[in-house]
Amino acid sequence: MWTATTTTISVTDEVFATLECGGRIIASVCKSNFSCVDDVVKFVYATCGQLAGLAKLSIRNKTQGWNMTLCLSRRRPAAHSALPLPAATQASTPRQLSFNW
Repeated sequence: MWTATTTTISVTDEVFATLECGGRIIASVCKSNFSCVDDVVKFVYATCGQLAGLAKLSIRNKTQGWNMTLCLSRRRPAAHSALPLPAATQASTPRQLSFNW
């Protein structure tokens, strides 16, 4: 288990990140100037372009000597917006819903 104290990033740290989706490496980055893990995630998403589905992001801080793996999911924007259910249906019996992924 990782904690915030063991996964800090300084802007001078050299960070290596790899995004894998469906068994293929989608993006690979080795650079510095990250101030937190969120910056790494945002940069990798911007690098990989249009990604939909489940992915694994491995981040390694070469300078401090730690690594972590994150499971990520992303979906493409829907071509049409979902219509809200009528008020009577929302309070009635549970129903199974389908989601367009």
